[in-house]
Amino acid sequence: MLEKDWQPEVIKMYAVEFETDIQGGIIRIPEEYRRLQNKHAKVVILIQENTVDVELQAISNHSAGTVEEWRDAEEDEAWN
Repeated sequence: MLEKDWQPEVIKMYAVEFETDIQGGIIRIPEEYRRLQNKHAKVVILIQENTVDVELQAISNHSAGTVEEWRDAEEDEAWN
């Protein structure tokens, strides 16, 4: 293959959204997403609670800050 014919691999990412309960550390995938069985996935968990879990919040703040593509100066200003 000639160098000029080389094309980078295109990786597509899709997002699905659903609500579930985490039980025993397991997230159940709803039946309508059964195609996702045996797939690798990047998981983001959004938790809505009336109380603040300080330790969990510290982990969340640390983790989100380490993902470069999640950084947005304008959005960060809105939350600070």
